[in-house]
Amino acid sequence: ASVNLRIEPTDRVIGAIAHGFDLARVPKGDELERLEDALEAYGVLVIPNQHHATPAQQIAFSRALGPLELSDMEAALMPGHPEIFVVGNIGKKRVTFSPADDLGELEWHSDHIHLKVRARASLLLARAVPPVGGDTLFACMYSAYDALNAEQQSAYQHLNVVNDVSGLDAYLAEQGLDADAGDGDLVAPAVWPLVRTHPRSGRKALYFGNQVSVDVVGWPRDRTKAFIAELTAHACRPAFRYRHRWQTGDAVLWDNRRVLHAGTPYELNGPAREMHRTTIREIEPTH
Repeated sequence: ASVNLRIEPTDRVIGAIAHGFDLARVPKGDELERLEDALEAYGVLVIPNQHHATPAQQIAFSRALGPLELSDMEAALMPGHPEIFVVGNIGKKRVTFSPADDLGELEWHSDHIHLKVRARASLLLARAVPPVGGDTLFACMYSAYDALNAEQQSAYQHLNVVNDVSGLDAYLAEQGLDADAGDGDLVAPAVWPLVRTHPRSGRKALYFGNQVSVDVVGWPRDRTKAFIAELTAHACRPAFRYRHRWQTGDAVLWDNRRVLHAGTPYELNGPAREMHRTTIREIEPTH
């Protein structure tokens, strides 16, 4: 039976509601093509009302998009389903990348940017959502690149950025949170070009994280720090953002090749926030 699929864009530069998709049904053929096209075109796809989806179904749906990557944060893996990384204030380990309160700096990033194998896309399913806080902000890195002047575009093409989990650990410690984003000591930093080309569209996007991008190759660290702060203000400005206010059962799929995201604060000792993430690994060559 053909399924009625409909993509409804948000009123922002990124984001769309993907009607008719279901985590309990593995996308194939035309449906998978529609999903892939929409994922690149809108960067962020919201698939609402997925309360019924089981962990095994979320894993199977995600696998249709490519091989999955397991997190090295073992305490946060779902028992029996290690492909699911549990984010929130429940479980054996509280896992959060949000600032401690509204005064804290956001942690803008692309998943697994600090690893040798990056995350191509991520799927987050909301199992429990607090009444206040815990939204996720997404920023369009196509828009951010396109808004640079010609001189900046040309200069940035030649910059390589060192992404190191130590930057994230320092941020978490500053927020008074568990400074353990995984086996930080064992992970060598990953160096990626600041500008990346999307293999599906050929469009250019900025690629960095405001806490994890600690050095520009060949620059002194204080110059990098100032540059990344300026770049974040430019790239993650409100005009380039979509803010997702979670409802239980929302599944949100995003393209790490062309969007950055950041969590907003919520009460860590308050009502439950439980989010299940599957992470699709990058398979395209890097350039």
